[in-house]
Amino acid sequence: MPEPSASSDRTPSTPAPEPATAFHTLSVAAVADALKTEPERGLSVDEAARRLSAYGPNVLREAKGNPPWKLFLRQFEDFMIWVLMGAAVLAGLQGEWIDTAAIVTILVLNAVLGFAQEFRAEKALSALKEMAAPTARVVRDGRESSVPASELVPGDIVVLEAGDQIPADGRLAEAHALQVIESALTGESEPVHKSTVPVADPNASLGDRVGMVFASTAVAVGRGRVLITSTGPATEVGKIADLLADQEDESTPLQRELQRVGKRIALIVLVIAALIFAEQLASVFAATGDTLSEAINDPVFRAGFTGALLIAVSLAVAAIPEGLPAVVTIALSLGVRRMAEHNAIVRRLTAVETLGSTTFICSDKTGTLTRNEMTVRRVIVGLDQAAITADWGIEPTECAPLSGDLAMLLEMAAANNDARPAPEGGFIGDPTETALLEAASRLTPGHLSPRRVSEVPFDSERKRMTTIHVREGETVAFVKGGADVVLALCTHARIRGEVVALDEEGRTRLRALNEELASSGYRTLAFALRTVAGLTGEPDASIEQDLTYVGILGLVDPPRPEVTAALADCRHAGIKVAMVTGDHALTARAIATQIGLLDEDAPETAVITGTELAEMSDEELVARAENVRVYARVNPEDKIRIVSALKADGEIVAMTGDGVNDAPALKRADIGVAMGNIGTDVAREASDMVLADDNFATIVHAVGEGRTVFDNLQKVILFLLSCNMSEVLVVFSTAIFVAFFPEHALLALLPLQLLWINLVTDGPPALALGVDPADPAVMDRVPRDSSEPILSGSRMTEVLWQGAVMTIAALGATYLAGPLLGSTDGAENTMLFTILVLSQKLHAFNYRSAKGTVFSAESFKNKWLNIAFVATVALQVSVVHWPPMQALFKTTALTSTEWALVLAAAFASLLLMDVVKIVTERRREALHTKAANS
Repeated sequence: MPEPSASSDRTPSTPAPEPATAFHTLSVAAVADALKTEPERGLSVDEAARRLSAYGPNVLREAKGNPPWKLFLRQFEDFMIWVLMGAAVLAGLQGEWIDTAAIVTILVLNAVLGFAQEFRAEKALSALKEMAAPTARVVRDGRESSVPASELVPGDIVVLEAGDQIPADGRLAEAHALQVIESALTGESEPVHKSTVPVADPNASLGDRVGMVFASTAVAVGRGRVLITSTGPATEVGKIADLLADQEDESTPLQRELQRVGKRIALIVLVIAALIFAEQLASVFAATGDTLSEAINDPVFRAGFTGALLIAVSLAVAAIPEGLPAVVTIALSLGVRRMAEHNAIVRRLTAVETLGSTTFICSDKTGTLTRNEMTVRRVIVGLDQAAITADWGIEPTECAPLSGDLAMLLEMAAANNDARPAPEGGFIGDPTETALLEAASRLTPGHLSPRRVSEVPFDSERKRMTTIHVREGETVAFVKGGADVVLALCTHARIRGEVVALDEEGRTRLRALNEELASSGYRTLAFALRTVAGLTGEPDASIEQDLTYVGILGLVDPPRPEVTAALADCRHAGIKVAMVTGDHALTARAIATQIGLLDEDAPETAVITGTELAEMSDEELVARAENVRVYARVNPEDKIRIVSALKADGEIVAMTGDGVNDAPALKRADIGVAMGNIGTDVAREASDMVLADDNFATIVHAVGEGRTVFDNLQKVILFLLSCNMSEVLVVFSTAIFVAFFPEHALLALLPLQLLWINLVTDGPPALALGVDPADPAVMDRVPRDSSEPILSGSRMTEVLWQGAVMTIAALGATYLAGPLLGSTDGAENTMLFTILVLSQKLHAFNYRSAKGTVFSAESFKNKWLNIAFVATVALQVSVVHWPPMQALFKTTALTSTEWALVLAAAFASLLLMDVVKIVTERRREALHTKAANS
């Protein structure tokens, strides 16, 4: 029960119990006394109003979400973005307004894209709030009325019937054949039978508190009355809301890696730019011969200072891949689109790559690994056992004649049943009973159940249900219940058409058959009958004696047919999977074995229950978590501990789930995967990705897509950095050259030309690489080490030598143009500009394959890269020959011989890089083969 709201200065007229009260352990009278209410009359209207003022409305606490302006500003929290902002400021101070506008436009565009993706991520608690039932039937002053659920208070009496959503936590005062669907809260796939009986264990799990009902669950069948014990944040779902609010969003592996890359690039840029600026300033200072005080007022020195600063800005523009944030965002967006076409809806862009890095999947059982629908799949008729196939065939065939005992068993299952056909097809009612009705209708189509004349409803103490029917002129009682309970009441058994005495040997054999089914994950129900003569008045439990056993039906929530193959794919890809469920350990172990998650001889330590988990320290859990494959009977807090332990052990964790209880763990995981069909709004809003088809196999496909996205992003980053390295080296070389040969000042690339290369001509090829087709072997390798940087030592070396090759080709051809072709300074600048553009565009084809030559047909199978190449070459031609573009970029039209030299230099750099790539790859393969044979 919640404590009074801090904002209220009023208290209830009668003190309420402490919040830690274990109401499920108390009798109904004790609970009513603790709540200061009357089970028959309820609270008075005035008292209810006082308590509402004291304890607050029955709504869930909402975390303070980030306002839109904060979400937008958060897009600028990146070191590389800060450096770009500084470059824009410096360019503006130098009067380079076009450069400034270009950089600012890119920064704003990237921020808008990121903001649009994150804006929806603030809705998780809003969805929790909306789950509350809008109205409730409450008894106050002895009268029943409908009130807004938000006005319920501890001590209220609420009336429940089938189909009602339960508005708050409470202790049952009455329960008539009451069953509650608690899967969204506990993960239990079957409706829970409820009673008014207290549970002695104060630490019993939620699923075992049969005398309690909880907010955001629903009544499946039956009716009852409940004493409200907790409302709003004090309910179990309210506690989950608090857990969800306390979970902070963490950076994904890709975000962390891009931050590392950005910092490295920015620091290198700043160091080189500072060195160049110092060198240029020293040259100007030496040339003027002024003292420091004289230099400050010397127009020549001030002009030189401005020039040196402009060169430093140009170097920053050349080194920083301005388009990288936008290209990464767009590449991820395209990956999101491809995944959506395969039923994986990504809510956060970076979740695409994170899933590709996943090393451990924590999967909910109900609805994820299984179908979340009970189905009859095994039958024991007398002492004969048979299986029911997915197409409703019978194996083995000796049980096939439906005119015998099997037909009678199915008739009893359909008759002792409160489910009913739905107008639109299928059946309505308790999932277990609808499964029985479906089996009967499938295996005995057209059969009519005998007329029911009376019944003894199910209750949790008797653990059975009896219905009375008129059958072929006789009054017959059909009894359904747990096998251990029903068999204890039987004196005879129907064995292959004959009724025989049930001796201890037969009873032992039946118990063994039942235990075999139960240990295989089946829920078993036994059926027995007796002829009732001279029945008068309402029947009671006394008629459930001297029964004749007929058979046992085994029901199971069947695994999804594709799960076994999907789990095998996960193992092949080096991804570990654990089932996290609210089911009992034996059931969970049986399902895990059936789907291949556990081996038959798996050790007991591979399965942990919630009780065992509670006894472990966090350190002990971290030590064991990697080898655990089944977590059974767990609570919401347990799921967060599991995810936290795996993350502490270095795993990249994906958590799947559908219920309210899964939401905090979904948010805590590196990537939360919610179910789209059976999932709650809470789970979907807390997740990073939603499976539209609730198909576990979709996760496996998404893993492959995530790995492909990362491979492509790595190509994009290395391509852009190697291109920018060539620009840095060109700017650095020309700056040094100009210091000694001032007459060639025009040879230096202008900041706007560098921006054109980075954004317009590098952008489309980079984007095309971002959607490169997947490597066929993408799922044949273990997950990448998320701690391994994209810019490893070998990758940095690759970026450096590739940039150097393009630089040498560009500068070499440019400096030969004057002596060989008589080119002017303006033409040389244009040639340098164009050679860099073309060599970088050709270089993009090098990244189509890490092994094959660029001159193979494989290099041209990315149609978007082919289109990007043609488009950017056409744009560059317009820059060189179209007067408006010439004026903007200060270029000069090239002659045919100058174009020939440009093309020769660009293709020479491509050929050299291709040769080095092939030689390097063959050496690597030779070393690998040698190591494998040694």
